Amino acid sequence: MASIVNSVTKELVILTPHYVFGRNPVIANTHLPQVDISQSHSSVFWARDGWYLRDHSRNGTLIDGELVRQSTRKLIKKHVIQFGSDESTRWEILDLEPPGPYLKSLRRKDEVIKLSPVTALNNQDQHEAAIYYLPEKGWVFEKGGDSSCLSHGSKIVFQDDEWEFVSNGDIEETLDLGKIVNHAYFLFQLSQDEEHIRLQLVVSDEQIIDLGSRSHNYMLLALSRCRLTDQLPGITPEEQGWVQVSSLVKDLSREMRKEIDMYFLNLQIFRLRKQLAETVSFGYAFSNVIERRAGEIRLGHPFFCIKKGEHNLGAILPE
Repeated sequence: MASIVNSVTKELVILTPHYVFGRNPVIANTHLPQVDISQSHSSVFWARDGWYLRDHSRNGTLIDGELVRQSTRKLIKKHVIQFGSDESTRWEILDLEPPGPYLKSLRRKDEVIKLSPVTALNNQDQHEAAIYYLPEKGWVFEKGGDSSCLSHGSKIVFQDDEWEFVSNGDIEETLDLGKIVNHAYFLFQLSQDEEHIRLQLVVSDEQIIDLGSRSHNYMLLALSRCRLTDQLPGITPEEQGWVQVSSLVKDLSREMRKEIDMYFLNLQIFRLRKQLAETVSFGYAFSNVIERRAGEIRLGHPFFCIKKGEHNLGAILPE
């Protein structure tokens, strides 16, 4: 998410993959009204190896005082760009990260939140809402157990503020994520007393990702068992595994031998998604590992295996 700031007005601009500066307010993303500015003066654009400026003007553009006219120049951080003679046309590059989606506040000027494949919309200890990316659905906003898909310009509310979702380029997918997800399964390795639960993501015989022993494994195991129970009577896959959230909270309180609440449950879901996204490059493709609907929750990924030692306690595996 690249950004530049005006040296005089301090206006912050988040660059889109193709961003135009100029005097024509219809063409330009940033309108520069000065008379020595051309209609479409310069464009800044993203290529695979970085950001570039292309000058289209009569008078040229200055980059660190060097004139660029009718040509292209690769940009680096801290470059100062000046489009006209007036000081107010001078901008400093703050960063040059690849374009990516973000939220912008509709109440607080220049307040933005950069989005990663799994993003908490508050600090982790005060988890209120989250946004995550699914290859088959795109960006999803989840708050208080409710979720909705986001499109460019969608408005959401959290932290007592209204925010607009800006897509600003999609996540580049170079892998066949559908094939990976449809052939992977979660493997639960239980201790004899089931006090310890080790979780692995089995992508293939050659690729097994160790997710360790985390507190959210209890939740995932409970939901896996619910899905396994529903699979036996022949309930359709669309309806398998749904359980009342209140019932799950009670079961986890008993299993973990401590009182838990909805806040704890939501935090565990976020930490699970975050762990997957950070452990492996395609981990965000499993963000739908937990699915929710009004008052209910289930294991969203259909494939898993539960083992205690060498004994298989139940499994639903890909064909």
